[in-house]
Order: sequence, then C-alpha cells, then structure tokens
Amino acid sequence: MAGCGGGAKPPATVQGGGFTFAAPGAWTVTRTGTTVAAVDGSKTVSVTTFRLTKTYRPKLWKQAVAELDDVASRLAAELHGTVTASRTVKVGASTARQYDLAFTKDGERLVEQITFVLLGRREYELLCRHKAGKGEPACSQLLVSFRPA
Repeated sequence: MAGCGGGAKPPATVQGGGFTFAAPGAWTVTRTGTTVAAVDGSKTVSVTTFRLTKTYRPKLWKQAVAELDDVASRLAAELHGTVTASRTVKVGASTARQYDLAFTKDGERLVEQITFVLLGRREYELLCRHKAGKGEPACSQLLVSFRPA
C-alpha cells in the first residue's frame, strides 16, 4: 500500500564500464564519460573509473595511501572544504581507502564520502554525497554492492 510506506522502489542494479552497484530505485541514473551516478536532489552515489599509469599491487599499499591522502586533500580544497576523516576499509575482497569531505554548496552543508578501490590498472572512485548530519543508507549500499567486472 503506497500510503503506508509500501510504495518504495527496490534498489536498482546500475551498470557501468566494468562494474555494477546498487542504488535506490527511485533515484535518477546518469552516465557521463567514465562516471555513472544515481541522483536524488543533493544526494548522489556514483562510480568513476580511471586507468592507472602503473599496475597497482597490494605491496604498494603504503605508497598508495600517501598519494590518496594528497588527492583527498586537493579534492577538499577544490570544494572549499576539509577532510574530516580518513580510514582503510574493505570493499568486497579489496582493501580500499575512504575519506569524508565536508563542504558547503549553495548554503547547504554537505558530506562527500569518497572510497578509492585500486585493482590492477584500474582505479574506481566510489562517491556518496549527502546532507551533513544525516546518515545516508545509499552510502553503505554502494560499498556493499559494488562489483568490478
């Protein structure tokens, strides 16, 4: 029954170039270049792919973390924001690096959670943007459902 909260759409499987992830079914999916996003107002989940110049191997993790820390700081600066947290997480079987960036856009305080997954010659940038102070279930859904091809 739609009036009793039963009208929510189930998650949608979103396919990109070499990956899939789940997004809220009612969100609008867009594709631009190497990015696939699902959007609902100021909330966004997306995956962007990049080709690495060198093959990533797990033994390079410490070097990768230092480089990704710099990338996160630059991204935060571009947003006129700050990196408020950084951590190492698991995405599937892969060790990944995750950052929380806080910034203001059009008077609205937002958080951008960016997770970098490195696999061979490919970098996957998983992004979840939402209003500050409000958890967004789509963020955890993105991480647990992301599957590289």
